[in-house]
Amino acid sequence: MLDTAEATSLSELAYTRLLDLILSGRIPPGTMLQERRLADMLSMSRTPLREALSRLEAEQMITRSHGRAPVVSNVGIENFIFTLDMRRILEVEAAGRATGRLTPELVAQVTASIETLMDIPAPTPAQHWAVDDLVHGAIADAAGNPLVAATIRDLRRRTRLFNTARIPKRLMPGASEHLTMINAVAGNDPEMSRQVMGRHIDNVRDAIIEFLLGSKRT
Repeated sequence: MLDTAEATSLSELAYTRLLDLILSGRIPPGTMLQERRLADMLSMSRTPLREALSRLEAEQMITRSHGRAPVVSNVGIENFIFTLDMRRILEVEAAGRATGRLTPELVAQVTASIETLMDIPAPTPAQHWAVDDLVHGAIADAAGNPLVAATIRDLRRRTRLFNTARIPKRLMPGASEHLTMINAVAGNDPEMSRQVMGRHIDNVRDAIIEFLLGSKRT
């Protein structure tokens, strides 16, 4: 019987392989995903596969209706651009409103977490997202509007498909941008915070577009 760590690893592997197949177009939109066929194709049991499918469904990469087998959603670049555009609108304003409202203790905690991540040669998706969520969540919460913060978290979940395991070249620039963001929000210039956040999300958008276009060509 698999222990918890091994089961999690298999689920992560199933998720990564399925996501790559979907993003590359090798499993095109509208394809019905049958567990038995997928298990045979990926040479793994159906338990980690089910967990991977549940995760993809939560990320809206696949859809289910009336108990039927899941179907691959129409994953167009436009959908990611629209989502990131909404993130930019909300997070830029949140950064401005949060400026000067972070406690010194929180700034120190976030900064230490970013620097620790930068020291890891190949961080896992969980390590990456723990820090990413900490940075963006701290800023969203400090903006003072819980509805906006909740919406930002939902939008971020939809773009969570892309981490440093998939776009490794974003690790160091992204971490550096996070440090700049926290320092800006810890200061007293709201407009600077807005600019820094805007540039960060623009860079994320450009990296995702480059990855998606490259995946479609291979």
